[in-house]
Amino acid sequence: MGSAGTATSNGAEALWWNPAGLARLHGGEAMIDDAELPQGARIDDAYAAQGTSFGAVAAGGTYLNQSVSDGRDAYGHPTGGYGAWDGAVSAGAGFKTDWVDLGASVKYIHSDIAQAQAQSAAVDLGARRAFGPLALAAAVRNLGPGMKFAGETDSLPLRLDAGAAWNFPGGHALTAQFSNAPRGGGSIEGVGGEFNAFDGIFLRAGYSTQAQTNAGTGLDAVTGVTFGFGLRQPRWSLDYAAAPMGELGSVQRFSAAYRW
Repeated sequence: MGSAGTATSNGAEALWWNPAGLARLHGGEAMIDDAELPQGARIDDAYAAQGTSFGAVAAGGTYLNQSVSDGRDAYGHPTGGYGAWDGAVSAGAGFKTDWVDLGASVKYIHSDIAQAQAQSAAVDLGARRAFGPLALAAAVRNLGPGMKFAGETDSLPLRLDAGAAWNFPGGHALTAQFSNAPRGGGSIEGVGGEFNAFDGIFLRAGYSTQAQTNAGTGLDAVTGVTFGFGLRQPRWSLDYAAAPMGELGSVQRFSAAYRW
């Protein structure tokens, strides 16, 4: 849905998008997610959340595994292949109030490139307010110090997100989001929609400026467009999404969730 999840996420995945979305969770939910990225990379997530009297608590982790790269020395001579990976574990909570739902999470981040390692910690903050079918939300993500590799510090990818969603009768929805990455990422806009085609079968599509790249061929040439579908039942759900990325290929994402 165009990566516009700040206002729509209200389950365990809200720990990633906007922790304020946890506040209205009833019962509990656990989910796993796998995304196949271009050039052999992949990212895996696992999140769990439990509703409480004040809102909900959640915990989870993310693991990004890069494909093996060719190493070179200062003169361009091959030095063999090396790997790289990044991981993060996080915990957070959403709090419901009569005026606005609030959320916060803290995460530990570790990065490993060849023989170099770096660690850091970050905080995500969020707010969400519903006005009948309309939901408005905002989040600040990756607020913290940078990662220090070999004496040089790189800033974390700070994100400022603002989103809105409109929920229609029958399970349909429209969503939009504006994001800004002030540490060099620029602005990103995304819009998307969800259509309840049949009982528990959802069709989704969107557009994001983040996915714009040089055009490739076939499906991969449709840059910026995202689409997918989902199967949802009271206790479980399965989802698939795809995002063509031009000459880089495309992102394929699969997720499953169980609720109690």
